[in-house]
Amino acid sequence: MKNFVEAKTVKNWISDAQELAFIDLRELAQHTSGHPLFSISIPFSEFEINVEKLLPNKIVRIVLFDNNDGISEIIYKLAKNLKYTNIFILKNGIDGWVKSKFHLFDGINVPSKSFGELVEKKFKTPSITALQLSKKQKERKDIIILDGRPFDEYNKMSIPGSVCCPNAEIPYKISELIKSSETEIIINCAGRTRSIIGAQTLINFGIKNKVYALENGTLGWFLNNFRLDHGKTKFLDKTPNSQKIKELRHKIIDLLKNKVKIIDFNQAQKLINDKNITTYVFDVRTNSNQKNKLSKLRNVPGGQLVQATDKYIGVLKSHVILFDDGDLVRAGMTALWLKKMNYHCYVINDSPKRIKHLNLIHNINFKTNPINLIKLENLKNSKNIPIFDIRKSVDYRKKRIKKSVWTNRLLITNEMPHNVKSIILVSNDLPKAGLIVSDLQEKDPKYMVQVYHWNETEIEHFFDFIDTTEVELDEKFVDFNFHTYLRHQGNKEHAKNYLKWEMDLIKNMDEEERVFFR
Repeated sequence: MKNFVEAKTVKNWISDAQELAFIDLRELAQHTSGHPLFSISIPFSEFEINVEKLLPNKIVRIVLFDNNDGISEIIYKLAKNLKYTNIFILKNGIDGWVKSKFHLFDGINVPSKSFGELVEKKFKTPSITALQLSKKQKERKDIIILDGRPFDEYNKMSIPGSVCCPNAEIPYKISELIKSSETEIIINCAGRTRSIIGAQTLINFGIKNKVYALENGTLGWFLNNFRLDHGKTKFLDKTPNSQKIKELRHKIIDLLKNKVKIIDFNQAQKLINDKNITTYVFDVRTNSNQKNKLSKLRNVPGGQLVQATDKYIGVLKSHVILFDDGDLVRAGMTALWLKKMNYHCYVINDSPKRIKHLNLIHNINFKTNPINLIKLENLKNSKNIPIFDIRKSVDYRKKRIKKSVWTNRLLITNEMPHNVKSIILVSNDLPKAGLIVSDLQEKDPKYMVQVYHWNETEIEHFFDFIDTTEVELDEKFVDFNFHTYLRHQGNKEHAKNYLKWEMDLIKNMDEEERVFFR
């Protein structure tokens, strides 16, 4: 019997002391159009592929919700098959949440974005406007602009004269760049969150220089009609010397005292082995040393872990172990922020070489049916068999096989005609194709599914079979994030709406949601 639970009960569970995974099974477009603040997105179309990475503990308390369309009941059964034991379904899905008068938040990475706004309000993080920064540049003031985003984002667009230094690296590397306590430091990102967190990180670390967050980041710069650079490669890759690292270690150890526990290898292993809690381990360095490649341990730079926490940590109030090269600065400052986001945080005081020997518990039960792969030539000769393209809609819209129709697992589950018993899937993600094969063959073992694994090289030899006319974007592409998406294409109205959305997040939070953060 399936366990249905009321929205008010789930709201209480979010605020209690126990771990909780609150999972939105709807597709990305549906999630970003409105979802509960602390829910995470694991769309039905890729659920089994991602759930065991995000929810490693099989006894964790789970609440599933959908559009009140039966998807939760399907996933309930699949999750049971994956050995999850403590599963509930939100009664009446997203409608049940709304009817209980609880707010829905649009957009993505909402907990982290809300947290950033609360940080600015709580600490009164100093900021500087685009106009003020431009004036300082023209007057050749003693300033340095640090872009706290990953290099790929910086490379696409950046403030003229800025240097890329991802957020968690800033307190670790800043001494290699700033030689005077009179130099003013401006931290920017694309919008607001990483500018605020980056600036406040330096302030909390105790730097003597004046530090500012660039108000509204590159979007604010763009809205003031200032020129943005593109393709810049200036990256702060200098590492402090051994004496400086010792000084930094002493400083961070003092900051962590009575706030975040510093543990050794054995204590970390004990936490991982505890079956009653969910524990994540992250390497928070921006560029992991290739000689010490840690294939088992996930590398998520600290700034991104704070910026998009719900992308990497699927369980509220869970345990998070962080490490870096042994300086403890990057792991420690990241841990201090995650602790304020209501996670139980630890920093390993050990070398990455030893940390790689941690024995992670991987209970992966996901398996799909065998896939019948075909070549493009076979596909070309297959007449009267429907062709469905399940790649990301952004790829499909640019280039696709003629007469193919875009779809995904949700649409196939809800809309596939009963009289169709043979189809061809076009995919560049074989595990996602495997889910659909399994679904269809569970209904009818004789169902014939052939899969073409998209190959750009092969496509070039059959170009007369390919359609490159751009398909118009519309609501049928349920895997697309429509939330102010035109800001990426220089649309000023969308840019303004995005910044307003960030600043309004706190207004939309209720008291329980605000005090969840510490």
